[in-house]
Formats: sequence, C-alpha cells, structure tokens
Amino acid sequence: MRNSTAKNSVIVTTLLSALFFCFILVLGSLSPLADSGPNVNTLGSTGLWLSLGMVLFLYLLPLAFYMLGMHFLKFVMAAFCSIGLLIAASTLLLMPALFLFGLEDFSGSLSSIIGIMISCLGLLITNIVWFVAAFKRPSATVQESV
Repeated sequence: MRNSTAKNSVIVTTLLSALFFCFILVLGSLSPLADSGPNVNTLGSTGLWLSLGMVLFLYLLPLAFYMLGMHFLKFVMAAFCSIGLLIAASTLLLMPALFLFGLEDFSGSLSSIIGIMISCLGLLITNIVWFVAAFKRPSATVQESV
C-alpha cells in the first residue's frame, strides 16, 4: 500500500512541477524580459513552443518509464528536479533585482514580475515536496505490518 501511495505522490508532484515550469516560461515571455534580446522567446513564437515541448518531454519521458516500473529513473528525475530548483531560486532572486536596479522597462511591469515570482515559488515548493515524496523512507509501523 505504501509503495502505491509513494508512487502516486511522485507522479502528482512531477506533473505539478512541470506545470509550474511551463508557467514560468509563458509568464517570462509576457514580461519585459521578452524584449531584452534577440534570442528571447515571445508569446506564440516557435521558440516558446519548442521550449515548452522540450520541458514537457524532459519531465514526461522519465515519468512514463517510472510509472512502468523503472524506479531507478527516480534518480534521473531527481537530477532534473535539482536543476529546476536552481533555475527557480535564481529567477526568484533575479526578478526583484531587475525591478529595483536593472532594466528601465521593468518599472511598470510589477504584475508580470509578481506572476513569475509566484510561479518560481510554486516550483520551489513543489520540487522540495517531490524530493520528500520520492525519497521518504517508510515508517517503522508500515515495515512491521509487511
């Protein structure tokens, strides 16, 4: 029973993490960051769709194999989750700095910055919960009943 519950929680938190990461990409394409350079994705562009597709592929392919019983892929997913934590944490710290000290275009874009920061916070929390769900050891009472 415990193994099924743990597997379901890993699946749900992985899907939530993918959703938050996609939100960050889409909200970033709506922010003034989309005008900051020639190689930046804008909403509706081919680059944004390719980025979203790549993110979903990197999330869903290991998850599909994990669901089929290849539990060692949990470690591959943990590596991707760690990268997501780094991206979310750095973006969460970068956005207020850009607003306060950076680009002049950011002065009127507080709502887009807040949206990106909320998505980053959601990704951080979800990825931390993912690590707990994926690597939590069963309690002693569950081990004794088995």
